[in-house]
Amino acid sequence: MTHMLPGDEAAMADMDFNSVGGFGGSASFPPIKTVLNWAGGVASLALVAGLVNWGIQIMVRDVSGVPVVVALEGPMRVAPDNPGGQLAQHQGLAVNRVAAEGEAAPPPDTLRLAPQPVSLADEDLPQAAFPRGRGTDLRAVTGAVPEPDAPLADIALIDISDELPLGADMEQAPLTGEEVLGEEVLDLPPGALRVSPRPQPRPDTDLAARAAIAAATAALAQPRVSGELPAAEVIAGTALVQLGAFNSTEDARAGWDRLAGRSRFAAFFETKSRVVQQAGSGDQVFYRLRAAGFENLDDARRFCAALTAEGADCIPVVAR
Repeated sequence: MTHMLPGDEAAMADMDFNSVGGFGGSASFPPIKTVLNWAGGVASLALVAGLVNWGIQIMVRDVSGVPVVVALEGPMRVAPDNPGGQLAQHQGLAVNRVAAEGEAAPPPDTLRLAPQPVSLADEDLPQAAFPRGRGTDLRAVTGAVPEPDAPLADIALIDISDELPLGADMEQAPLTGEEVLGEEVLDLPPGALRVSPRPQPRPDTDLAARAAIAAATAALAQPRVSGELPAAEVIAGTALVQLGAFNSTEDARAGWDRLAGRSRFAAFFETKSRVVQQAGSGDQVFYRLRAAGFENLDDARRFCAALTAEGADCIPVVAR
């Protein structure tokens, strides 16, 4: 055990242990903290210098300067040498060249305006172009054609007026087909017309037709009086149409007559019944003019659509 003298403790307290290197060590280096401090300071100065430079450039920049855009060199689109695919139709026409090159193509050497001629079918040929020997011989069907009669100039006229008695009836019965053709009658095929029928006289019905037309027109022009259905007999849920509201029942019926009396509305009210229903609002009493006779509410809506198209007021309702 080593004993220290009283003066050795003070000497050891004054010694600098940091200056003593380790075993086999070299001279001491500055600490890492100092290096980091210097690096941070340099970076801060560089950042401040960059901000100052950027601010100066913003202040001195010419705001009114016009930007210059430089066009790229070369074509914008380049078609490939071998695009492949299928060529579009209707290429190489003269009308396409006008749109592509701005001028018409020169006229070609050969112009073909129509397709190759097409041979016609037998039924489409003209009658003169039919081959010989076709058809049916009419003489084989009707027999031998009789010889024409002798001309009138070669016939001797005989005056028989002296031989006829006075007042004799000169009318004769109509000749039959055999008498007209003579003794020789041709053998006609079955179903052939031997004697042409005389057309029947047209019946004189113009006056009757005109009278019937006049009567029908007058009937349509007159207002049709439709039956009136009491409001108490209308079942709840029945489809109705309301044509207006009036101060009295007489005014409501007069409004119905005005609508039904118009020629364009007459057909609408032929199968409809008039309904005059009393209603009130507060102290005021009025009468609703309605029409009944519809199958359902859709039928009433179609009726109102037809009246509204003609300029009349109509509202489809349901009885309650």
